[in-house]
Amino acid sequence: MLSCKSDNNLIYKSNQFSIYPNRVEQSEFIAIAENKKEINSSYPYVQNNKWKLKRSLFQYPAYQSNHEILNATYNLSLEEIDRKILNDSIFSRENITSTNLGYSGMLSLAILHPKACQNSLMQRVKNDRIVQDPGTGGSWPISSDRLIWATAAWDIYKVTGDTDWLRRIYFIIKNSIDDDINLIWDYHSHLFKGEASFLNRQEQSYPQWMTPTDIYETYSLSNQVVHYKALQILIEIGNLLSKDTQKYNHISEALKKSINSNFKIENKKYLGLFRYNKNNLISHHSDPLGESLANIWNIKENSVENIPIHQFGVACFHPQIPNAANYHNNSIWPFIQATWNWAAAENKNTKAVLWGLASSIRSTALFLTNKRSFLIENGDFQHTTNDSYSNLLSASASISNFLHVLMGINLTTEELEFKPVIPREFKGKQVLSNLKYNKAILHIEILGFGNKISSFTFDGTPYKRAVVPKNIEGHHKIVIKMNNEIPIDEKINAVEHSYSPETPSLSYTNNQLKWNKTNNATHYKVYQNGELLLETKDNYMVEVNFSQPVEFCVQAVDSLNQHSFLSKPVLLYESRYEKFLEAEAFQSKRKSPYIVLKKTDKEPYYFQVKATRNGKYKLSFLYANGNGDIKTGDKCASRSLWQNNGYIGSIVFPQRGKGKWNDYGYSNSFYVDLKKGHNFFKISFEEFNNNMNGERNDVRIDKIRLLRLD
Repeated sequence: MLSCKSDNNLIYKSNQFSIYPNRVEQSEFIAIAENKKEINSSYPYVQNNKWKLKRSLFQYPAYQSNHEILNATYNLSLEEIDRKILNDSIFSRENITSTNLGYSGMLSLAILHPKACQNSLMQRVKNDRIVQDPGTGGSWPISSDRLIWATAAWDIYKVTGDTDWLRRIYFIIKNSIDDDINLIWDYHSHLFKGEASFLNRQEQSYPQWMTPTDIYETYSLSNQVVHYKALQILIEIGNLLSKDTQKYNHISEALKKSINSNFKIENKKYLGLFRYNKNNLISHHSDPLGESLANIWNIKENSVENIPIHQFGVACFHPQIPNAANYHNNSIWPFIQATWNWAAAENKNTKAVLWGLASSIRSTALFLTNKRSFLIENGDFQHTTNDSYSNLLSASASISNFLHVLMGINLTTEELEFKPVIPREFKGKQVLSNLKYNKAILHIEILGFGNKISSFTFDGTPYKRAVVPKNIEGHHKIVIKMNNEIPIDEKINAVEHSYSPETPSLSYTNNQLKWNKTNNATHYKVYQNGELLLETKDNYMVEVNFSQPVEFCVQAVDSLNQHSFLSKPVLLYESRYEKFLEAEAFQSKRKSPYIVLKKTDKEPYYFQVKATRNGKYKLSFLYANGNGDIKTGDKCASRSLWQNNGYIGSIVFPQRGKGKWNDYGYSNSFYVDLKKGHNFFKISFEEFNNNMNGERNDVRIDKIRLLRLD
């Protein structure tokens, strides 16, 4: 069955599967690449047991190596991408989302088919702004990772040199960033608020008690990284177009510092998934996507070796969440795997690259397609939510392994740079031909293995730097020879599939805090106003006294030092500290026991607060938004809040359930200083308060709540 003796040379072996030059073996299952155009697989549950190339791929870059398993998986993935393109100009409708296109474009689509990528990206633009995909509580600004769009748009320019496109995307990116600065940038923490990028299902990556408002007030690692990259792109485009970028420089510098200082987990070497809305507390779950992107985009250095990985690949996070469905939870998504692989190559970690490539090759070859996701525990795609074949994002990720890892392609503003990382097990010749770069067509050959280039020739002439200037035209041949050295002391962080403890439920009665005992917990941490107060094996705390408002939460810890999510906070205060104002009391004509704010209102809403003393207060609004479901949609409402004519931020009113106009909850909170006497506030609708729907942006406000904090 094997084509030649060399096909028995082992490339990769783990306890679960093995990779050879022409095949993948996992238990009794085997996938054999007969040649670069055909793979046969005995894996059960696949649609067919044979993939055979049927489409012409002459217009794309062609890859060839002396490993048929690489050649065939490249062509399989390329064909799946080609099937998604309609009339050679745009991707099919189901693939056109801002997140899907942003990540797919960054991974490979901008290089493979810039025209289709360009046309598809413009389908996600409205009012010269990037459209946020439907999401938690009615989308933006709760879900706020739309700026990943900018990475794909920027790569298209770097590949094509199209200056008209550059000018076009500059204003789209700028407008989107400016709106985000107004609505989700926190000038105190120097972080952007909002849900984690891609992890857009509340029950999958956040504690069950969190509402969309709570999620809006968190700071996720991946969202910070995406915003930092978008700011860098805006700055680079602005410099090319002679625009003033000073404001964005200041924000990006502050953001980078905050990313590196605010997401560290105690006693862990990897970064946390998100920060809670205050008090410096952080989720103990990892974020492979966010941290890998931070490595690729030079926000953080050489940390891929610390990110937890599993037997079949990199999970969406670690540890997993108990009692949650298999979607992001318990799952490996190939595009996160490919992003981690790319980051490993940036770190020049050949051990990690080999492990990552093997994980990617296994799933594509055995399944004969690029699945959306598969399970951590057994590497199988069954029993995952919304399973799909021929997934565009996963296929784009598969091609990224070739373009960004093995070939080491790195697009910059002025040149195409090569930084290949080739494990010894993949030694030989790697060839990429018909690579279109601006007005040039490149043929690239890479010889040997290693993580450093020993020689680089361009049309036979040696050069010190492995780059191709963007002004080169015509056909050219590049030959790269690697250093053929095996690095020492390379690491990866392989972990067992495990779950964090269940999130405790905290309550207060009779001067005592109580919480339920959770499975596998060895002890509990109790926090007071964000500071660790005590660690205990008990599930109660007695003699809880307070003179001013105080907030408690509790966290379960197991024998592996894995931490649960924080419990829902319990805020304790005497009634005299809290004050409610009826919203309708400030209207001259009272028609109902609430007010309704609409986008079409001609006048702002004014209210005033009479304080008996100077002090700090927490201000929020009891509201209803029945325009859509709590988990999806595009009608999250927002309004601008002003104090004494100074803008202090935007009030966010997430959807709470379709038609549920009597279901009330609290908006996000503001910490305000009130002086003794009358304090004047205004709620207005500004252009940056437009939501993704564009039409429906109304909200019902019942009460204004003030809580004195001192």
